[in-house]
Amino acid sequence: MNNRTYKYDILVISIIFIIIISILSLRTHDNGKLVKITICHEEYGIYDLSKNQTINILNENILIIENNEIYMHQATCPDHTCIKQGHISATGASIICLPHQLIVEVIDGEEDEQDVKVY
Repeated sequence: MNNRTYKYDILVISIIFIIIISILSLRTHDNGKLVKITICHEEYGIYDLSKNQTINILNENILIIENNEIYMHQATCPDHTCIKQGHISATGASIICLPHQLIVEVIDGEEDEQDVKVY
């Protein structure tokens, strides 16, 4: 009986270990998120959120992609609201700079076209 209990203990521990590893691997997967930058309703560029880089936009705004997050590091606008918006990484999140008509948004890598345009 003691040997049988030991086998079931190993089985249960193994199953729990597999579940934990599965959850962690799904959680760290970045799902191909991209960063889309738009200026004055025109696409400026699309960047990979998983690659650390610095993006200088027209010598007015500096965006930094770091650790699967993006944030506005520097801006020449008077109110710096875009800098105060902080780090974003969730799909659909955005940073907006009204004086420069700049929109930075996190999109899913599989999106190819827009659903709606609002003016």
